[in-house]
This record gives sequence, C-alpha cells and structure tokens, in this order.
Amino acid sequence: MGLAVLNIQDFKISEPIILALDTSSKTTSIAVARGAQLLKSISSAAGEKRSEKLWSEIRSLLAEVEMTISDVDVFAVCVGPGGFTGLRVGMAAVKGFSAATSKRVVGVTSLEATAFAARTTLPVCALVNAYKGEVYSQLFSVDEDVPVARNAATVSTFEKAIERVADVKDLVFAGDGTEAGKTAIEKEAHARGEGKWAIKQPDRCLAEDIARLAFLKHSRGEMENAASLKACYVRQAEAEIKLSLGLLGTKIKRSMKS
Repeated sequence: MGLAVLNIQDFKISEPIILALDTSSKTTSIAVARGAQLLKSISSAAGEKRSEKLWSEIRSLLAEVEMTISDVDVFAVCVGPGGFTGLRVGMAAVKGFSAATSKRVVGVTSLEATAFAARTTLPVCALVNAYKGEVYSQLFSVDEDVPVARNAATVSTFEKAIERVADVKDLVFAGDGTEAGKTAIEKEAHARGEGKWAIKQPDRCLAEDIARLAFLKHSRGEMENAASLKACYVRQAEAEIKLSLGLLGTKIKRSMKS
C-alpha cells in the first residue's frame, strides 16, 4: 500500500491561521491561532490612541510567532455589542486587512463569544456590561460547541435581563455583566428552589474565544468579506437618540440623514 501524500494546501484549509481582535470594551485583546490551537494572545487597556496602537500591537504579536499579516488566512473580530468607538476601530482594521489581502473574515458577537467561553452544555445567559446601570443580554443553547441564540440580543437593567430567562430551569450566567448582579442571581436561584443556576466569570481575554469560535465557524463555512461585515450595536448611539428626540440642530440633522 502506498503512502498518502499530504498536500500543504489541504493542511492550510484544515488548520488556518486566525487573527482575532476584540476592541468592544475598555480592554483591547488580540489572539493568533492555528486552527483550534491558540498560539499567542495579548491584552491591554485601551487608551486615547487605540487605533494608532492597534496595528503596532498586531505586528508585534505576529512577530512573536514568526508571522506577518500575509500569513493570516482568516481575520476574526468582535462585532459588538459594546462601545461604539472601540467597535469601529477593530472592525475598520479587519475590513482593511481583508480588503488588502483578499482573505475572508468571521464576525463574532461579544455575547456569543461570552457564551462560548462558559464551556458548558447547559443553556447560557450571556451578560455583557453596557454601563449606565445596564447590561446586554442574550440566551444561548450549545450545538456541537457552537452557541445558538434562543432570543434576541437586548439591552436592559440587570433585573429585566433575569426576568427574560426566569423560565429556564438549569442555566449558566456568563460574562463581565454578572459582576454587579451576582447577589441578585443568587437570590433568585434560592427563591426558585428548583433547577440549578450558576455564574461563570471570564477567565481569559475575549479574543482567545473569538479565535476558537471563528475556527468552528470557518469549518462550517460561515464566513464573510469586508463589505458584508456589519456591527451589532443593539443600543442606539447617543447622537441617534438625540436626533430622534429633536435635540440636534437642523444642520446636524441634515448631515446625519444624507
């Protein structure tokens, strides 16, 4: 029996190099993976010059694993919900990389990445800090390790987020949005007297889970290009809210509508 010949192109398809970015919160995180294997990741506090520093951080991280941007096969990015300015920085970078290299992109929401990071087979209520006393929330089940949304992403108070999943017997709450509501979750779980509610705090930078989830999506053929990649804001921007309330000047209104 002859030996099978391994084609290097087949290897690249099954084990793509993935560059993942998350700029959705007050922390910037970047990860590089080969297929499901994480190679390296970094995280840093976002500063005023986030957009300027991002490229140098990406280049430095790739250099540590002896790669350049041309070695990347798939670009993955958090598309929100999160901070508007931060999201635009990460998405603009990935759109630019994709357009320049003709490589595909994978968009991952902060909520599905949070649910994926919980590493559980139970339903997951992902909670992401939306500040102003609110959280972004969404319920997921798990299908072959991939989170599947069971309701729409929304922004609300912590109490309203719990009410949305009150009928779920066994449930894991995950994400940085659980920090402020830990007592409320425990109180509700005790009052129910049935089922099991647990809390899973994040223990790694979000870009790592975005990279792993992007690999699973890539394997399923769930990819996009620079033109089709869209942000998931959930909450309206302050300017949009003021516009709807008639609080912006007529010149600004005309500009936003054009």
